[in-house]
Amino acid sequence: MELRSNIKLLNYMRKFLLNDTEGILPYAVRPQKPDAPGKAPAPLPRCTPREAGVPAEALDTLLRALSGARCGTHTCLVLRRGRVICEAEYAPYSLRRWHVTHSMCKSVAGTAIGMLIDEGLLSLDEHICEIFPEKCSLLTGRRMRAVTVRHLLSMRSGVSFREAGTVLESDWVKAFLDADVLFEPGDALDYNSLNSYMLSAIVQKRTGLGLTEYLRPRLFEPLGFGDVAWETCPQGIAKGGWGLYVYLEDLAKLGQLYLQKGVWRSADGAERRLLSEQWVDAATTPYSVTEKGEEYGFQLWPYTPEGVFLFNGMFGQYVVVAPKQQLIVAVNAGAENLFVLSEAFAAITRFVRAVDGAARAPGDENPAALPEDGDTDARLGFTLSHLRFAEPVPPCPAPERLSWVRRLRRALFALQPKPCPSPIPDAARPALAKVYPLEANRASLAPTIVACMEDWYSGGVERVAFELCGDSLTLLWHESGAVHRIPVRFDGAQDPAAAECAPECILEFGGNHFSVSAVGRFTQDEDDNPVLKLTVCFLESSSVRRIKLVFLPNGALTIKLDESPTLRAAMDSVRETMKVNVPNAELFAELFKDTGYLQYLIHRACTPVLHSAKAQTALPEAAK
Repeated sequence: MELRSNIKLLNYMRKFLLNDTEGILPYAVRPQKPDAPGKAPAPLPRCTPREAGVPAEALDTLLRALSGARCGTHTCLVLRRGRVICEAEYAPYSLRRWHVTHSMCKSVAGTAIGMLIDEGLLSLDEHICEIFPEKCSLLTGRRMRAVTVRHLLSMRSGVSFREAGTVLESDWVKAFLDADVLFEPGDALDYNSLNSYMLSAIVQKRTGLGLTEYLRPRLFEPLGFGDVAWETCPQGIAKGGWGLYVYLEDLAKLGQLYLQKGVWRSADGAERRLLSEQWVDAATTPYSVTEKGEEYGFQLWPYTPEGVFLFNGMFGQYVVVAPKQQLIVAVNAGAENLFVLSEAFAAITRFVRAVDGAARAPGDENPAALPEDGDTDARLGFTLSHLRFAEPVPPCPAPERLSWVRRLRRALFALQPKPCPSPIPDAARPALAKVYPLEANRASLAPTIVACMEDWYSGGVERVAFELCGDSLTLLWHESGAVHRIPVRFDGAQDPAAAECAPECILEFGGNHFSVSAVGRFTQDEDDNPVLKLTVCFLESSSVRRIKLVFLPNGALTIKLDESPTLRAAMDSVRETMKVNVPNAELFAELFKDTGYLQYLIHRACTPVLHSAKAQTALPEAAK
């Protein structure tokens, strides 16, 4: 079974890299991504950092450390003692929009299992083959029959059916139970998102309800969640280990529930136990440690060196809970890291230590508020107003202290603001009036990671054009028979205070709808050709599409596509996994023959380069 499954997966990868995507999946493709929500979260109480005993300087240091491309922060929310003390939005991202969680939702699935156990409907040591006897057969192996709920929760099942293999199977439960088991269950940590999927399937099998339906009255409604949506497998079971869209503030509430040992305190002060203390203690106990020192509990990550535990998803999704300091730091991002340890996590732990060091009365649950500090508060305010995605925060200018004479002179002879130069150079304007048909390709405006997760295989980009009106520019992107109209915001073309008001639009790929915002700037290449660089942020996702359009003197156009986070690291990880799990170690090389050519295919899939044919000077009727 395992050899057959790996051959299928490798053939899928080969077809994908060679752009042979017709009929690549064994089941009908359907939209996966849920549409934008309508119901916002019930807000948590708010207070100022100083009222909560948190120095503004520590918050300012945290937000600046989370800025820049390496952390790729989208939003950050900080709580202390159940009150929000900081809301940070790295434009164009917003806390008022839900966000994909990646593996951070494993902690939500684990919470459902804890509630199921609390209700007496499940036990940790039940064998999954006994829960799904109809999916097993006489050929089901001894190791598989030994796998328990505990092994799934702690990522110690050893089952080799993985997330990458799900694109080729329509019945994931059966594929999981038919797979090989790499070692005696419980002997080692083997992180596998299909363990979490099986937890979701167990909830549905025992209750007849999907994860969201089961958790709605038990968790989502008591905590005041906004809309929640979980993608499902071809059998209609929530994916469990990925595919959840939820507001960051709602995930912070779940962290607060764990911090309070399973008791939720409503706005009116009433307390209600939603989760047993025994479950919280069990879930936050480390059962395994990775080679990098990352500990794992039950579908979450304790980190005893810092006295914290966290919900974590790839590309920098965090809810870090610090019980001693009564702190929660929640982050959505688009960074390169896959697991816990990263620059962002290091910045969060430094912040936790700074708050601990600033406490006026260690151990006191209600320390006095810190004294006011106007200069520090002003620096924090400056930082909050200058947060931009993937850009460092500029230095805060020193406060200007003017004599009364200079203040009077400024009032009487106020300087007229200098006119802002056009962000669109004159040399580029003739090129923007043309239409550029493109050579045959299979590239997409959607980042490759997003397209793969939503089962979207593009027919390719057909042509690009522009609509130019003064300093306003709209990109017309023709792909797979559709026209995507993307307004472009130019930094410097408007007041920086209004930068978060970037124009947004909705893109549709295979029935999946994405809210995006594009930021652009013109520059020149080494040959002085006009170059338009675009960053297209997919506002509910961790990915961005980067587009570089080079306008050549002969009237042609070259388009270079890239994305962040990159697919390359993830694919390298899959390759290493396959080398371990494929019985014939030469199978991978046999499929591709030339590993140098394989590296070229991966690079081409991740960063395609498109070339235009002869440009047209008039906009075709179909593009108007």
